Amino acid sequence: MTALVTASDLTIQYPEAPSPVVQNAAFSVETGEVFALVGPSGCGKSTILRALAGFIPYQGRLTMAGDAIAGSNWQRGVVFQNASLYPWLTVADNIGFGLKVRGFSRDAIQKRVTDLLETVGLSGQGEKKTFELSGGMRQRVAIARVLANEPPLMLMDEPFGALDAFTRARMQQLVLDIWKRRDTTVFLITHDLNEAIRCATHIAVMTASSHQITQIVPNPYQGCDPETVADPTLEQQIDTFRRDLLKAIDPTRD
Repeated sequence: MTALVTASDLTIQYPEAPSPVVQNAAFSVETGEVFALVGPSGCGKSTILRALAGFIPYQGRLTMAGDAIAGSNWQRGVVFQNASLYPWLTVADNIGFGLKVRGFSRDAIQKRVTDLLETVGLSGQGEKKTFELSGGMRQRVAIARVLANEPPLMLMDEPFGALDAFTRARMQQLVLDIWKRRDTTVFLITHDLNEAIRCATHIAVMTASSHQITQIVPNPYQGCDPETVADPTLEQQIDTFRRDLLKAIDPTRD
């Protein structure tokens, strides 16, 4: 695989802030992987994602496919914790909105929207308004809206943090299914280590004081749900892996 995203000496400081939120960070995201970034609240995870999305300025080097990231565009789609849909539009119109802005024909939009409704398990729901949907269904629409543009990189910022455990597990599986079937690289921010273990090919760690990514490890347990695994040996291995991640996040932890 080749690096889709590369960062070096990445520093991000908000106006009026006394010090950078992210300082001299370096990492790369390979094409075709699910890269999960974990760490405590306030350590700078979402700040890195916003820089990747092109929403905020940065210092240092941050590139996608070799080009410096400078502003937002369709090649980097973002799924937030809040689905942020247009409540006055139907489900289908929300999904096709970006394509309409880009000038796609009505037939092309309809074809892609119909395909995506099936992909995210919402066939037959296209004419509903988004306020009629459950939280999980709204997140499915948000994911479909990003996928409609067929971005090389999908950015997900705590996308399932507000959902109940059952719905969150189903959405995690949906992300895995989409990743397997579509040519999309995923950059996932999560506070949930079980979610990172289930979804990611690689897990990156930030600590409360480092202001940068301190460790990136391959995840040998992608696809396993740590909360439902039945094999005692596998459960113990995953638990050890999780404890190692916790120790990397908080080196003072016993």
